[in-house]
Amino acid sequence: MKEPLLSVGIPFYNCESCLLNSIRSIFAQTYTHWELILVDDGSTDRSLKIAQSIDDPRVRLLTPDGHNRKLAVRLNQIAQAARGEYLARMDADDLCHPQRLEKQVRFMLDHPEVDIVGAASCILDPNGQPAVKLPVALTHDNIFQNKFRSGISVVHPCLFAKTEWWRRWPYDENNYRSQDYELWLRTCNDNVFANIPGIFYYTNEFVSYALRKYARSKHRGAKIVWHYARKEAGLLPAAFYAARRYLHIVIYAMAIAFGFRNTIIARRYQPLNEQERTEITQILDQIRNTELPLKNS
Repeated sequence: MKEPLLSVGIPFYNCESCLLNSIRSIFAQTYTHWELILVDDGSTDRSLKIAQSIDDPRVRLLTPDGHNRKLAVRLNQIAQAARGEYLARMDADDLCHPQRLEKQVRFMLDHPEVDIVGAASCILDPNGQPAVKLPVALTHDNIFQNKFRSGISVVHPCLFAKTEWWRRWPYDENNYRSQDYELWLRTCNDNVFANIPGIFYYTNEFVSYALRKYARSKHRGAKIVWHYARKEAGLLPAAFYAARRYLHIVIYAMAIAFGFRNTIIARRYQPLNEQERTEITQILDQIRNTELPLKNS
């Protein structure tokens, strides 16, 4: 397999407790021909100092501007700065399976008809241990089968495409929430999406989930659905799909009020079997024990 240069982009904002482990998961990759692009979104904690502490020529910290410009702006910024043929997404509070990049590079080289590829994820519990999994459909038609009703079957921070694709299809910077959903609806008719089989990404959703954040995302998603669905499905279906998102806000708020926050989050996913749980636990230990080249260490 030829080894094209791969850029990995991690935007971060107040992630001092998890940023080093996210970076460790890139250093733990079996695919080594990468550059890591870090961009600060106006952090007020020690996140920027942590990013500055990495001492490796493959790691680039974009010049911080001190502003909180939100995710869409930073993702577009990373795409413009990337030097690699491919660009992989990642969130600053998540972890990558050590074979994630190798698997996605190989898949793209073997499937030139595919424009963007993701993978399934494991959701970690508040203690950072494997809790449940989020399976994904593998083919384009199945990924978008219920794109208005129940969403699109991709894990946003696990997506991988050619750098030129991210530049050709930038995020709408006016979308502070659901910028990914809008992009997928905007691009799905002109591009081919896919997912590789297997769990290759680990998210900290139990830690980051908050009602205010969830409500804003659903509200913005309702507007996006209304915009796209009324053109494809008609006014009544579009109104129904948009209303479902507001209903989800009510259900989630009630779950929090009665102490069932983690329960309702977990219900969105599937249980792990014992073999998966054991393997993921071992992989997480491997990632967290990966040494990093730090300045003055």
